[in-house]
Amino acid sequence: MIFKTALSAVALIALLSNSASAGDADFTLTNRTGYDIDSVYVVPSKNRNWGVDRLGKDILANGRSRFLAFNKFGNNCIYDMSVGWVGYSEADDSVWENINLCEINTITLRYNALTKVTTMTAE
Repeated sequence: MIFKTALSAVALIALLSNSASAGDADFTLTNRTGYDIDSVYVVPSKNRNWGVDRLGKDILANGRSRFLAFNKFGNNCIYDMSVGWVGYSEADDSVWENINLCEINTITLRYNALTKVTTMTAE
């Protein structure tokens, strides 16, 4: 199965905002995909190193949420996120770029089996 990614209108508006507010970059990730998530990486945009898996040894089961707290990098608010799926290879990971985490409190992931697209909505 190949997971494609798409952004909702709400997420797109948040991403297009150029204001770098002083808010923190912590957020709650909600999994509504129908699949368990085994890795979540969040790094400053365009970083070539994904760094540390935010879930550690845990998984984020379908239907569950997890608060992801971390120190943002300086005044940076724009991050990329990679999500890996239990039972799938790294080639199937979903990646979203240029997410303004200073303006987002919750990210919800959903998967549409008909279109094979994983979408992210942000609030």
